[in-house]
Order: sequence, then structure tokens, then C-alpha cells
Amino acid sequence: MATKVFISWSGELSRQLAEAVREWLPGALQFVKPYFTPEDIEKGARWGSDIVKELESSDIGIVCLTHTNTDSPWILFEAGALSKSLEKSRVCGVLFGLDTTDLKGPLTIFQHTRFQRADFKKLVKTINAAGGEAKLEDNVFDSVFDMWWPRLEEKVTNILNSSNPDGEASNRSERDILEEILELSRLNTRNRKSEREIPPEIIMELVEGIEMMMMKGGMRSTRAIHFIERPLMMLADFSGHPEIHELIFRMRSRFEMERKPTKEDT
Repeated sequence: MATKVFISWSGELSRQLAEAVREWLPGALQFVKPYFTPEDIEKGARWGSDIVKELESSDIGIVCLTHTNTDSPWILFEAGALSKSLEKSRVCGVLFGLDTTDLKGPLTIFQHTRFQRADFKKLVKTINAAGGEAKLEDNVFDSVFDMWWPRLEEKVTNILNSSNPDGEASNRSERDILEEILELSRLNTRNRKSEREIPPEIIMELVEGIEMMMMKGGMRSTRAIHFIERPLMMLADFSGHPEIHELIFRMRSRFEMERKPTKEDT
């Protein structure tokens, strides 16, 4: 029976590196069946039901981490989903141009592998051990890894050398962040039975309403925006996405900088 390895990525550089790993693994360990989706998950493709099945049925999880995606909601979601069905020792972040000290938050609970020969060999050995009767004996494994490693090392080195030093844009738009959070909300909603959960679309409509009122000058005082901000914050809490608070605060700050003082403020 094939050993299923789920390869998680986020961002263009991470996608290229994940694809290189996906192509390399079955060559070195022929019993391995990698799962890798080529669509850019940052753009909110509707792949929910398919990817959830793969997350639940995988034997090993590999998370391709670069300097631009360690705080990606997609990376955090997939790593968390993998950890629910696998032992933590079977969820591993591969660090490309990073060190463990560069990580923060939920990702720090997992073991990580630097993309270096000795460290990466330990990861592949873990995958080999999960192969059951199909796994390679130690001496055979050593020979196979020694033969295949230079191919992966060369490809990864070329990808890293040809990448933009600045990586992908770090200052993503508020709209991109909101759409990404909403996509995760929809995916979580489809897999929860709670009837009390508030649909994230409501929060999006309220955020859009605030933006529209601000643009049209419908709000003329800080008191007016406070009336809308408080229930919006409560909805963000109930929906399980406190990250939206940051978006709301930024919008409020922008409004207060752009608006003109009124008699109501004095």
C-alpha cells in the first residue's frame, strides 16, 4: 500500500520548491504517493472537499516554509489539520533559507528540517519507516538517498538562486487578506456541525458597508463609527476569526485621519 505524503505550500516560491520535492520523492522512495495541488491556494480556489479528504488520509505531512509564508493562514490551517490526524513527529516543516529561530506562533510546536543533506535525510528516513513492508533496508536506503540527493539539491538551489530576493509581496492588500480568511471560514463551516456559528459572509458585508459609508461621507463623527465597530468586533469573535480585528482597526484609523472634524466631536 502506498504511503501518502501531503505537501503543503503557500506562495510562488514555496510552490516551486514543493513541486520539486513532489517530483523527487517517488523517485527515491517508489512506494510514496505525494499529494500536491498546483493551483495557487493564495487565490482562494474552491478545493475544500478534496483537500480535506487528502489531509485526513495522509501518512506524512511536509510543509514547505520560506521567508514569505510562515504566517500564511493556509499554511497554519493545513499544518493544524494534519496534526489532528497524525502524530506531531509526522508533520514536518522544511525550512528553505530559514532557521528555527525565524518561526513563531503555532508552527513552533512541530519538528522542522533545514534543507541540508544530513537534516533532510532524517526526514526522508521517517517517510521510509512509514512504508511498512515496502520500506527500504537501511543499507539500501543510504545508497538510494546518496544517489538521489544531488538532483534535489541542485534543483532547489537553482530555484532559490533565481527567486526575487524580496520574495513575494509582503504587504498584501486588505481585500486579499479578507478573502483568504473568508475562504478558510467557509471550509471550516462546511466541516462543523455547530448551528450557532455566524456565516463569515455577514462580516464581509459589514466591512464592505463601512468602506462604502466612509467613501460616500456617510459617517461624520467618531461616535457613528463606534456604533458599527462594536457589533462588528463581536461578530468577528463569534465567527472564530479575531484576525479581522486588525483589518477593522486599520479601517477606523484611516477614517479618522481622512475625515474632517464636526461639531459632534467637540
